[in-house]
Amino acid sequence: MASLELKGCGVLSEASINCPLLTSFDASFCSQLKDDCLSATTSSCPLIESLVLMSCPSVGCDGLLSLHSLPNLTYLDLSYTFLVTLQPVYESCLRLKVLKLQACKYLTDTSLEPLYKENALPALCELDLSYGTLCQSAIEELLACCTHLTHVSLNGCINMHDLNWGFTGDQRSHIPSVSIAPHGSSLGEQHLPNELPKRLLENLNCVGCPNIKKVVIPMAQGFLLSSLNLSLSANLKEVDIACYNLCVLNLSNCCSLESLQLECPRLSSLFLQSCNIDEEAVEAAISRCMMLETLDVRFCPKICPLSMTRLRVACPSLKRIFSSLVPS
Repeated sequence: MASLELKGCGVLSEASINCPLLTSFDASFCSQLKDDCLSATTSSCPLIESLVLMSCPSVGCDGLLSLHSLPNLTYLDLSYTFLVTLQPVYESCLRLKVLKLQACKYLTDTSLEPLYKENALPALCELDLSYGTLCQSAIEELLACCTHLTHVSLNGCINMHDLNWGFTGDQRSHIPSVSIAPHGSSLGEQHLPNELPKRLLENLNCVGCPNIKKVVIPMAQGFLLSSLNLSLSANLKEVDIACYNLCVLNLSNCCSLESLQLECPRLSSLFLQSCNIDEEAVEAAISRCMMLETLDVRFCPKICPLSMTRLRVACPSLKRIFSSLVPS
């Protein structure tokens, strides 16, 4: 047997699992599962690669330390647990690629520092901190310093404020220019100066972050970013993004959005559903997105049906415009 799912067995407190070929184990919502059971399972099933312990509050440090018996472990879900430290994970899961920590509200603001100060979990590329309580400075430091991450989720983080990857005036004068080759050229063919930050982030999700009001990402900081989801961020007012590789930008239900500035030559899909932004701002934003094909402006009260022609003129590459408004 390669896969075992005990999801939702809330009264399960003991289990004898001896499956030496097991590679995937899902024990989510097994609220009575304790350290000794987890330790026994990891000892008898050393080939486990994916382990889901979501909503297993009885699992503590001793159980997590037993994960050193799983040398192939690459996926670990500890969401909705009462963890106060990640040190056992850092010590035991050296090959981990995906770590999910949704709603781990007891983690301290310094709990993620070993990722970029001590090179803990060097193979980690995907981190989910949604619905957590990390402070703004901890989030900023993580995004700035943990440059090997490719996927980060911060959905519903109430302490997530302005996402500003910009520079002060003095710093801006030292930003090297980026030479953008025509579409079809590979990244390897782009002429990037050595001074560019080696940020590998490709996918950033900040859905439903109520305190984000401003997003600023300059070209030199988000070069590899391909997908950005800020939907349901009700207080987001200003977005200024210059990302060469950005393909998908979701601003749906950002009802306070007033300013949108884009310099995203590879943007193919822009979602503005239920935004209160006016048509002039949208027209100006998409005029610099030469590969935009899909634009969603459904339920945007300030964009009238007659504007569709103007939008197509501003962005000739458009193939699909979704609008819910019908001319009277």
